Amino acid sequence: MSKNYYSNTTSFKGLSSIYFNSILKNIIKIGKLDIKNVTILDFGCGKKQLDKLLFNKKILNYDIKKEYSEYDDYKILKFDIVVANHVLMYLDKREIIEFFTNIKKINNDCEIIIGIAKVNWLSKLAKYLLLNFNAHKNIISSYNTQLEIIKKYTKIISKKNIFFSTDIFYTKLK
Repeated sequence: MSKNYYSNTTSFKGLSSIYFNSILKNIIKIGKLDIKNVTILDFGCGKKQLDKLLFNKKILNYDIKKEYSEYDDYKILKFDIVVANHVLMYLDKREIIEFFTNIKKINNDCEIIIGIAKVNWLSKLAKYLLLNFNAHKNIISSYNTQLEIIKKYTKIISKKNIFFSTDIFYTKLK
């Protein structure tokens, strides 16, 4: 991941917790993560909220921020599914391609569930209403850049929109 990683980590406090928990609950539902017997890599795990929601599942928590990560390098881990929620936007195009390439080397049959923020007028309004002024700070890759790479490296199985502000893609590597 970029050495210029973002300074803000998703907060699960106050009204913004409704939004972020809804995204995670939909990721769980789309991927059937609560019923599958799989190992999940939470890539960009932050404060491990997915692990809290799936407390009885095998989750490998990786984040560039050492205080959140349980591992120094995700490339040495073995997993069946990757969750990359609101994280690709903080990588440049080369880093996103490298991410997909690395995942394919680890597990060619890997499923990847990706949450992409839509930085639009509604999300800009929400960040002020929720007093989260650092939302979307330090974004490197646009929604369209992320989607272009996702389409090139994966087959999109399904897509769901959350509050007109986040798209969740359930994918398999090509």
